[in-house]
Amino acid sequence: MPPRTTRPLGVLCFLGVPVSRTLRRETAYAVLAPLPGFICGIALLELLAVSLVASVTLVGLLLLVGVLFAARAAGALHRGLLRGLLGEDIPAPPKRKWRGGGFLSGVRARLTDSDGWRAAAFGVAYAPLGLVLFAVAVGLRLYGIAALAYPLWWRAVETDGRPGIGLVGDTGLDTWPKALATALVGLAVLALSAWSTRALLTLVVRPTARALLGPGRLADRVTVLEETRALAVQDSAATLRRIERDLHDGAQSRLIAVAMALAGARDQLSRASGDSPQLIRGRALVDSALADSRTAIEELRDLVRGIHPPALNSGLDVALETLATRAGLPVAVRLDLPDRPPEAIESIAYFCTAELLANVARHAGADRAEVEAYVKGGVLRVTVRDDGRGGAGPRPGADTGAGGTGLAGLAERISTVDGRLLIDSPDGGPTAVTVELPLPAQVPRTVPQESR
Repeated sequence: MPPRTTRPLGVLCFLGVPVSRTLRRETAYAVLAPLPGFICGIALLELLAVSLVASVTLVGLLLLVGVLFAARAAGALHRGLLRGLLGEDIPAPPKRKWRGGGFLSGVRARLTDSDGWRAAAFGVAYAPLGLVLFAVAVGLRLYGIAALAYPLWWRAVETDGRPGIGLVGDTGLDTWPKALATALVGLAVLALSAWSTRALLTLVVRPTARALLGPGRLADRVTVLEETRALAVQDSAATLRRIERDLHDGAQSRLIAVAMALAGARDQLSRASGDSPQLIRGRALVDSALADSRTAIEELRDLVRGIHPPALNSGLDVALETLATRAGLPVAVRLDLPDRPPEAIESIAYFCTAELLANVARHAGADRAEVEAYVKGGVLRVTVRDDGRGGAGPRPGADTGAGGTGLAGLAERISTVDGRLLIDSPDGGPTAVTVELPLPAQVPRTVPQESR
């Protein structure tokens, strides 16, 4: 029984009759997709030509930026047609996060949108490809159907007084054998149309769309590296928190206990009678050990605060306000932080702000300063402004002393999370230093934050 039911279907599929789901999808795509694809491709080609001619001016560059936005929109249309009609699900390339840095730098960044250029290339190439696909799937198939039905209508037409269609000279399709042969040719044309349509879709349209409309290999690699780096930063932050907790709860507590024991021993020795050399020497050793232990405790506390400042326990906003009150000069604070940044980003923002405020107090000669922190476009921006003498700039190896700003060290710290340090400090002031810290996207797993 199954061969009797599947064999006619196989013959119909071989002839391109859309009886199967795959053939229906391919036919629907070949009929419906070429027209919008052709319109988008021609429009992109014309816009691109005008933009390239005018690219010697800023207007032309802006038009090119518009072309790339239009190309991304056309790419989304093509992905929708492929998904809805062919069932080809191509993931969209990631949206680019444009960062600040001035108008021209923004235009330059948009012109380097590789995903937009690839979408434009597909849109322009698809205009003729869609016409070929339509001609093969529709035009060739209609020709085959007409040839297949030729025995039914060849007597209804006349050529030079004879029934049938004339060919070259006196040769014509004017007999039943020739009409039947034409029907066989129609069957072959139908089969050729179906095979050619599938070949075009399988060998040209699908792989080209996957290569040009989906995320590029470089984009995939960058995404993987960003996720890996985000995990590494979170892991390192969690490890530092564990070290800070162990130092605070372990070594620091033991040192405090040792200092208390030494203080008790000193009190006992001070009450002891006699002035023998051994007793005097013992008192001196205990006093020295007690002083050393207290110094070690202070250094350990500074180290713990350097790993994770206690002010960050209540959030970055509270920590920045605490820094402003301890800056040694009037500091206005403006914050817009609806959500807490990740721990590593929060720590970098805190230490950068602390260093910048210290630079203002030591080197800028400023009367007042301002700290501004907000999140926009997935980037945490912290800006420290002052009305000092200006002239600030990174000086590697000159982090302390006159003229040392420590900005080179800040730039290195910020670069670990792909951040940027923007300095605007003309001679005579004022100075504005902005720290840009991209907030990492959602990563496959989260690292639990340590708590005391």
